[in-house]
Amino acid sequence: MISISIAAQTTTKKTSVYFETDQFILSLESKASIDQALALDSVTSITNIFLTGYCDDRGSISYNKTLASRRIWSIIDYLKPQYNYSTFSEVAIGEVPLVNLKNINQQRKNNRRVDLEITYERKLPIPEISAVSTDTLTGAASYDIFKDSLKIGDKLVFNNVIFYPGRHKLRPSSFPVMDSIINSLLLHKKYEIEIQGHICCLAPGIYGRDMDTGLWNLSQARADQVKQLMVKYGVAADRLTTVGKQSNFKTGKGDYYDRRVEIHITGIREEVVEKKKQN
Repeated sequence: MISISIAAQTTTKKTSVYFETDQFILSLESKASIDQALALDSVTSITNIFLTGYCDDRGSISYNKTLASRRIWSIIDYLKPQYNYSTFSEVAIGEVPLVNLKNINQQRKNNRRVDLEITYERKLPIPEISAVSTDTLTGAASYDIFKDSLKIGDKLVFNNVIFYPGRHKLRPSSFPVMDSIINSLLLHKKYEIEIQGHICCLAPGIYGRDMDTGLWNLSQARADQVKQLMVKYGVAADRLTTVGKQSNFKTGKGDYYDRRVEIHITGIREEVVEKKKQN
């Protein structure tokens, strides 16, 4: 069939929004500067807005971390009507120490800010013949992943079960391997598993915010999303447990691969093993 492919040129622009002392509400001037930075022509779209929040050196570390997050979310809330949640990714740094004792007021003024790194894509349509893509499990190639030799404590890591930044929604590229995982679990009914959700970008022990729900449970939500998909396609729910691991275990491969789930073998149902032997 005839479809449209897109030739895209990607560019990145940086801008900053500044705040008064101990404030996170956007001023009219700040809103105008954001609008100007995000102005587009008819063939340009914004694919990602990465927000980094800072505070000056006054106040406790925990207070400044929260304030930095509130500054970030004041901008996201302002932009929400125009963009999907998947457009945003964010990290709250919090306090920025003084460099020296000169120009202290100016340093603090510069540190009360949110930096926006905006990724633009300029698209030029090119008609061509191409196949229809799908974001469902139907028709995906399937491979047997859970071999009979797995033991309790074994861990399976999938580099291509990946999520959108700040969300519990799987990227479409994850569905083929999810199909293989589910079909293999249906074949090897003896395994009980724990689905472990992970996030990127934050320090260990900190819960990430799920931009789909607003709740601070992103790693748990990712694990629950995978379980929900498995149950939907026939895996018994009592074989599956979930846990959110926050950002405690990085892959060392970067943020993209840290937004993931891992599967751990937690049990082997001996009655299933015996039944298989008898057959």
